[in-house]
Amino acid sequence: MKKLIALFLTVVCGLSMVGCKWMYDAQYNENGVSHFLVITIDESQPKEYVGELENHSIYVEKLKLDELYFITVKAENISLSEAIIKKVVSIGDWRKNAWNIVKDGNVEILRYENYEIAVTNSDCTIRPITK
Repeated sequence: MKKLIALFLTVVCGLSMVGCKWMYDAQYNENGVSHFLVITIDESQPKEYVGELENHSIYVEKLKLDELYFITVKAENISLSEAIIKKVVSIGDWRKNAWNIVKDGNVEILRYENYEIAVTNSDCTIRPITK
């Protein structure tokens, strides 16, 4: 009976370790940066240039640029601008972790909870979800 309990505990611990690794892999990229962009929506904000990432110009539309950030594994905030400059985020990460991807002509729209990223051949625009 003790061996059965020990085996059961070993299996449970092993499964929980696999589950934790899966949850980590699902949320963070290899740089330890979450794919979730924390944003403050302000409909009065104009479209604003952020920087270049993987041959794409990155813009934000109707969002406060200084309040856009990612969270690292160590629970530190990294701004969108800094993440782009340091190249710790990628368009591939954004594609992989979007909840929904919609094609609209030559635009690929990556949807998240309350924002979307419209990707073309030359630029990406991060904006609030359109109704």
